[in-house]
Amino acid sequence: MRATRSDGEEILEGALVNEAGDTYPIVNGVPRLLPEPERVGQAAQRTVDRFGEQWDEFDFMGPHYEEQFLGWISPNRPETFKDKVVLEGGCGKGRHSTLIAQWGAKDVLAFDLGSAVDTAYRNCRHLPNVHVVQADMFHLPVKPASVDVAFSVGVLHHTPNPSHCFRELVKSVQPGGRVIAWVYGRENNGWIIYGVNPVRTALTSKLPHKTVYQLAKAPAAAILAVGRAVYQPLDKPALKPLHNKLFYHSYITHISKFPYREIHSIVHDHLIPPIAHYIERDEFESWFTALGLQNVRIGWHNENSWRGTAIVTQEALQELGAQLPADS
Repeated sequence: MRATRSDGEEILEGALVNEAGDTYPIVNGVPRLLPEPERVGQAAQRTVDRFGEQWDEFDFMGPHYEEQFLGWISPNRPETFKDKVVLEGGCGKGRHSTLIAQWGAKDVLAFDLGSAVDTAYRNCRHLPNVHVVQADMFHLPVKPASVDVAFSVGVLHHTPNPSHCFRELVKSVQPGGRVIAWVYGRENNGWIIYGVNPVRTALTSKLPHKTVYQLAKAPAAAILAVGRAVYQPLDKPALKPLHNKLFYHSYITHISKFPYREIHSIVHDHLIPPIAHYIERDEFESWFTALGLQNVRIGWHNENSWRGTAIVTQEALQELGAQLPADS
């Protein structure tokens, strides 16, 4: 490792040099272990770039993120990460890595391929146990079977090959460690798949960031107003039969509790990426079972997405071709 500018023990500018002599720059405090552009592909790179713009715009952090994140990773709890080496695949602006660091993780390796790493670095810099790295999830720069927990929330479905990306995530976990993932569900999302997606693919994913930012304001305001005026008041035991007949009742009730700028971010999120997959439960579960992971738990979240968690086995790592330490 070479440093040309530091802040105490933290290297802000310099380079990483591996055993083969390959050199990777450290820019603005973030190591940049980037693949060749042709390995990423145009659609994937455009997706990465769009999310980089998003997280630079919506770079705020909020107290509601803890409840939101716990919903995505249930039944895991903060103690799942305590004293563990944790890998986040697709860290965005760093909101989840921040929580896990505050929950007592030994180290958090926060990876993202896009410019979102600069936002994540700003948000996580005060946490000595968070290490933000710009790298490709399909070629994670960690030794196989080297972390205790690996997770990816809201990212796999924006990659060209979600199941392959999941397998790379599993490969990083040591035997007995845990993998966690959350993805968009195909079930109950027909209105997005057949209504929103064609508009996103043909138009909004190609529009300038600032244009989509403005376009997302009106639907975000409508969701907030209707959610708080109609959905939340009907979310009472005596009124549940009526509440459950409302369109997208579970999800709209849930997100209408968030501040407006978070809902704005969510709407914007659905309009910008060139790549977005919606995954059926059976397919999602097969990612876990095909590798023979243990204690697989698949959950339905807000009736529109799937969360999954399991224990990684030595046999799964061997199936993935991971070179295990001799004492494993």
